[in-house]
Amino acid sequence: MDNISVGIALFNDCDFFAAHDFFEHCWMDCEQADRNFYQGLVQVSVGSYHLISGNYKGCLSQYKKSSKKLSKYLPVHQNINLALLLNAIEPITKDLGDSLKNVDPKMFGNRIPKIEVTK
Repeated sequence: MDNISVGIALFNDCDFFAAHDFFEHCWMDCEQADRNFYQGLVQVSVGSYHLISGNYKGCLSQYKKSSKKLSKYLPVHQNINLALLLNAIEPITKDLGDSLKNVDPKMFGNRIPKIEVTK
């Protein structure tokens, strides 16, 4: 399996499509115990891609799915601070759920989530 830091760097550089591909590759090759973890990273990558592309319905759907999967690995898994990541997407999910039809794209420009690594 590849070094997860590659996928984290892609994600944090907002290259969500490439991050999705990377995490999907990890998901396909991982142990059963980590399948939901990697699938959650795939989904948060796809959700973030939808967020910056203006597909707010897709973003909301993917963020909800990723939150459900990643919450099983809280607070930290494979040195990823999942608590911080989920805390970053939770208010976006809430805002999208409250106003999906009248979304102001400016609401999210500075709220793109990042993956933080713990030491």
